[in-house]
Amino acid sequence: MAINTDIFLGSGANLALVPETDLIFQIDASESSDLTNLHAVSGFLNSYSFVDDIYVGCVVDFFNADVSLTVPASTHIITKNDSDSITISPSIASTVTLASDDSDFVIIRSYGAPCVGQKNGTVKRLNADNWLGILESSTFPNIETEVKQLNIGLGTTRNMEYQYKGMETASGGNLGYVCNHGAFLYYALGSCSHVKCTTTAPNPSNHLLAGTAGDVYIDNGDAGGGENTTQTHLSQGPIFYKTGYGATGVKGVALTPPLLYNLDLTANVELLSRTTTDATSLTNPITYTFTESNGEELPSFSLEQSLSKLESSNTFITGDTGIATESHNFVRIARGNRVNTLTLTANENEELKMTMDLNSRTVHKLKTNESYEARGGAGDDNNKLFNLNDTTDDAEFLEPFFFSSGSFTIFGEEFLKITNLSLTINNNIQDKRFVGIGNKQIKDGIPANRNYELTFTALVTDNRLFEELFDQAEQTGTTLTADNGLIQLLFTKGNTEQIKLQFKNYMIGSANYTIPDDKSSITVEATVMPRSLHLCEVTTHWVLQG
Repeated sequence: MAINTDIFLGSGANLALVPETDLIFQIDASESSDLTNLHAVSGFLNSYSFVDDIYVGCVVDFFNADVSLTVPASTHIITKNDSDSITISPSIASTVTLASDDSDFVIIRSYGAPCVGQKNGTVKRLNADNWLGILESSTFPNIETEVKQLNIGLGTTRNMEYQYKGMETASGGNLGYVCNHGAFLYYALGSCSHVKCTTTAPNPSNHLLAGTAGDVYIDNGDAGGGENTTQTHLSQGPIFYKTGYGATGVKGVALTPPLLYNLDLTANVELLSRTTTDATSLTNPITYTFTESNGEELPSFSLEQSLSKLESSNTFITGDTGIATESHNFVRIARGNRVNTLTLTANENEELKMTMDLNSRTVHKLKTNESYEARGGAGDDNNKLFNLNDTTDDAEFLEPFFFSSGSFTIFGEEFLKITNLSLTINNNIQDKRFVGIGNKQIKDGIPANRNYELTFTALVTDNRLFEELFDQAEQTGTTLTADNGLIQLLFTKGNTEQIKLQFKNYMIGSANYTIPDDKSSITVEATVMPRSLHLCEVTTHWVLQG
């Protein structure tokens, strides 16, 4: 057994993505009589267990079966939760009588609500067996606490007489990728209007359980199977449902998240045919169409950072009997991460890279002696991580997009002499705090103006960019071939995976021409400012859970 003087090493460090999704559970009326503390039914608790206080600050909708199964009867804030119940404010109206058949239910809304995973006996899990992708760099959100020092007003020494802690702020989260898929554009743009994929007819057993361990499902709005274009699911929420790991470290059958029954019909939820590939083609690809979200909400996700001393007896498990809390395993969970800025960069002779700067709601600390297993039960085997385990036989999925596989179209022409290119999507997220949350750690990230900026360096072949710099008119064409047509960024792999971005309503902001001292190629450094996204289409193997 290790002792506290044993240090943590980077070999035991892990960072995993936890989808934040709408979470549904039926209310056990016999355990929830005070209308403030709502207890989950045993069917739910057979598979899942809440991490203590992980949902504090989240919005929850109450659905009264006697009134409506689709329209909330009231909306509340979670002020506390334990393993099997949530405490809400304000209380459900005293005139409401909970249904004795447990048909009333709540939906914890996704922002700041990490998806539950299938529990391991009494050991809690989140849906954290998700690979983040090929990370070059990462910074976990840091906690800064305002410390205030004051004088009470009585003369003693020159030292301050009283201090206390004020607001707590999580900030500084950053993820830097070598880009092997484009699915994370969803988090920057905010919505998904279509998912084209291949499904088969078998449905899950019910809203809590899959038919077979390891299955992945999607609500296609029909029960016919085949290749479908999906648009019936929530544009912000659980796009796909999957199973996690059971108690024995093998795939279980509990769905993560549970299906939103009454909203997602089990009969319309179909089994996904997973994507395979060779060097030149895809079988059963997934094609996402991402669109701009113009409301106050952006999709979010949690990050689970775990540090383990990697003892075989308790790898990635906290709170084991007889082990001091966090002496062997240390877990932090950053909730409510929204993408403030996303930058795609394609530099000469390099891979396509993606950087996401995050706005984080809060960082959660596990309670003392709380028994929790990190990595969603995948253990120390990285090949068990979701979206990575598909690469065992299809290594092409790991290969990144390269600068050389990209193309750039503007003014109806493809620019052939680009040496570097960068696209920035800025959501300008602002921190807000509200009365009634009851927690100094909780803040909201609210998006403001969305800005796009495209910069590139190219060898000069004509004076078109210079002429456009003086043109006062906005380029408004809606086709690629028009003289004032769309801007298109297109990146492809040999296996036909693809990232396609099109923008409209743009102007040239700058076009700086450089004449080199060595009389080599003349270059232009240009900035283009689009106002609007026209199309974002991503063809990939990556299963996005929202």
